[in-house]
Amino acid sequence: MSPLRAWTTLLLVSALYFIITAATFSSLGVALPAMMAELHWNYADAGFGFSLLAVVCGISATIPATLIRRFGVRANFLAGAAVMALAFTMLAHANGLALYYAGAALAGLGFTLLDTVPGTHLLTRLFPRPGFAFGLYFTLGGLGAVAGPLLYHLIAGEAQDWRAFWMVCGVLIIAVAVTAALFCDTGSDVARQGEADPAIAAEGWTAKAAVRTWPFVFLAAAFAAFLICDITVNAASVLHLTQRGVDAKLAAWLISLWALLNAGSRLAGGLFAAFIGARTLLIAALALLAAGMAALALGQGTVWLAVYAICIGVGSGLCFFSSTILLLDYFGRGPNLELFALVNLISTIGSAAPWAAGITRDHVGSYAPFFLGVAALMAVMTLLAVLLKRPVPR
Repeated sequence: MSPLRAWTTLLLVSALYFIITAATFSSLGVALPAMMAELHWNYADAGFGFSLLAVVCGISATIPATLIRRFGVRANFLAGAAVMALAFTMLAHANGLALYYAGAALAGLGFTLLDTVPGTHLLTRLFPRPGFAFGLYFTLGGLGAVAGPLLYHLIAGEAQDWRAFWMVCGVLIIAVAVTAALFCDTGSDVARQGEADPAIAAEGWTAKAAVRTWPFVFLAAAFAAFLICDITVNAASVLHLTQRGVDAKLAAWLISLWALLNAGSRLAGGLFAAFIGARTLLIAALALLAAGMAALALGQGTVWLAVYAICIGVGSGLCFFSSTILLLDYFGRGPNLELFALVNLISTIGSAAPWAAGITRDHVGSYAPFFLGVAALMAVMTLLAVLLKRPVPR
């Protein structure tokens, strides 16, 4: 196996992760006001499309694993490119809710086909010690969340031409996906030469056996935990902080700050995991999420705001990285494709967090009790992570 081909593959899947993140989750909310103004939608109509994007992305998580096992990674990438072509054509030509909803749902499916499930599968097969490669991949992809709003303003311009934006994004995604399908190294597999990383289980696990263990259940819960925090903060933090007297621009800027910290901490996890262990990183990540959600609930004063942004940003990025790495370490390379897809499916539960936060706000007049409840959940998970042990195959 050529190291050049491995690093070329890493760059291609990272570019794909970056552009689909920028063109979907991080830019749809920016484009919606212009779409609403032109097509006369209300907030509920517009918001339902965003929910469709998230839910379809979650419930379709096992589809790429099935496609890859049956037809290979190249076919999966080409299928994702075709789905995204249809999705962004619908979004660009939307003249009512039907095309908007269909485009958003297909974009969720296309996102799943092109993002971390095939990406982590390839990196697992190409890098004998994949920790740093995972960290770099997650970081570059995470930066797409920062670039999305900038990309929208660059393409749509002052005229807010959202139709041109969706068309350009569709072309970019298709170009990168097809390039990845053509030039990624999909044939090499380092596991054929024996396990080189002592942290990764060498053999003995099947996906069916792994899902019956407590460590798998906990890692799936940890993966869902950071998504619960991320989605809740994105959906409710600005409303909560402005209610407590924080300037709206500052509240929005804090989201950008923690998004940057989130991306950077994934790379830091890749650098430090070999020295202090992924389990230690997971313990620290969950503790940081607990502190960050508690600080957000209190939400006044420079110190609390700084603690919230730093702890949520670093904690979320480390939790994403460490739970993914531990899944590979504990159960090995063989069943990782199916296990990671299943973890992504289970984490769809995080999509309900903004709804639950909204119910709390409606009934008690504040988001704070919900944030404190999430903080308590993260604290309990921190204690459970301390007790987490490597499973032994039967």
